[in-house]
Amino acid sequence: SYRAFGTELGRDATPLEADLPRFVDLEKDFHGKEAMQEIGIRSKCVTLLIDGPADADPWGREALIHDGQKVGRLTSGGYSVAFNKSIGMGYLPPELCVVGTKVKVRMFRELWDAEVVQDSPYDPKNETIRKNADGA
Repeated sequence: SYRAFGTELGRDATPLEADLPRFVDLEKDFHGKEAMQEIGIRSKCVTLLIDGPADADPWGREALIHDGQKVGRLTSGGYSVAFNKSIGMGYLPPELCVVGTKVKVRMFRELWDAEVVQDSPYDPKNETIRKNADGA
């Protein structure tokens, strides 16, 4: 999934936390390297599929809840035609950044189920769209 400046990318997260290690060569010297290594990875950017309300989608800044505790936040979101549900990106603690991890998204004063999915999920055979078109 593409990260956007001002949402997934900004002063709140390092490139490693934004899950962009291909742009960081820790073997070379660069401005901010020492600080980034000192900070470590506090959270990581993930993609989530969200079983949210049918008439609204997340925009970003919504709380992510796991085991009753706020553990992160969405940074952006919208509707996925391919999956017929909301999709979002957000930051979670590293131990929760495993495909299949279940969390809740707080939207409109309610908690909605969400699941961490692979980065850049897609439906290459358009099976979801075909299933929906067939009325299944």
